[in-house]
Amino acid sequence: MQKMFGMVISFLMIMGVLIGCSEETGSTKSNSNAGEDLSEISFGSATVGGFWYTLSGAMSDKMASVFPESSTTIVEGGSVSNLLGLGQGTFHIGFSNGQTVPEALNGKGAFDEPIKNVSTVATLYPNVFHIAVREDSDIYSVEDLKGKVVSPGIKGYSGELALLDILEMSNMSYDDLGGVEYVGTADGADLLRDGHIDAITGMLAAPVSTFQELDTTMGLRFIPLRDEVISSLHEKNEGYLEYTIEPNTYPSQPDPIKTVAGYTVLLANNDLMSEDAVYKLTKMMVENRDEWENISSVMSDFTAEYSVEKNVGNLHPGAKKYYKEIGVLE
Repeated sequence: MQKMFGMVISFLMIMGVLIGCSEETGSTKSNSNAGEDLSEISFGSATVGGFWYTLSGAMSDKMASVFPESSTTIVEGGSVSNLLGLGQGTFHIGFSNGQTVPEALNGKGAFDEPIKNVSTVATLYPNVFHIAVREDSDIYSVEDLKGKVVSPGIKGYSGELALLDILEMSNMSYDDLGGVEYVGTADGADLLRDGHIDAITGMLAAPVSTFQELDTTMGLRFIPLRDEVISSLHEKNEGYLEYTIEPNTYPSQPDPIKTVAGYTVLLANNDLMSEDAVYKLTKMMVENRDEWENISSVMSDFTAEYSVEKNVGNLHPGAKKYYKEIGVLE
């Protein structure tokens, strides 16, 4: 009897070890497949009416065939809020601006601590910093904004953060302005047309249709940035790149306008999006570039080579795999 009891105890101990091993193996398997649960993909985009929202909608249609078991939810956001959402795991993928990415990675500016679990998938097109004033305005430089009422766009968006940096590089601040109106581009255009504000600023894809319409009906001028301001911006943040608005981008703009741009980037959460998933996503972006250009000419320069050349931040392993496969990344 005692022998039988010992055998039962031994059996139970062996079963316990086996069960423990089974649970450990299952846990390891789950961790190795992190990012594979893509039944619902959350996409941090922008407000309705902007190009980010339009592009994310077109992308989600294509993603339905790339990830047939998934559904994509587009969430209205912005450059900073999208990066915060990606860092917190709220979004699987999202758009941001190139100058916001280094701040997020280093925990600077609007970010209290570094965001380490986010990588770049593709760099798409430049968002150009504009300062637009009425054609009959007495504003010809950043310094001339002193005492003037300015709309920097929506509070906390990349356009406003860029304006704050540009004012700083010009030894100015909001205290030097006559007032600040936090409104979107369309509302800002109405305020400028009606004489309620003196200038609109923003990081926007050129040409901006709202500015084209205003230039045609009322007449606009665009204020350039000084070379030393452009250099200082890039030294502060590698995501600010020198950019020239070419002549005749707008109807009444015969001269080139020197400014800066931050490139729109598509980002992914490293924990939610596996190498294989991002490989497929990157391939989809590149192979459908003609469709993106048909939506807007701002995507006319986008190619795999362009994406790698303009990259800011860390490329996701899945994106690296695709770019290496097609020979645009060593």
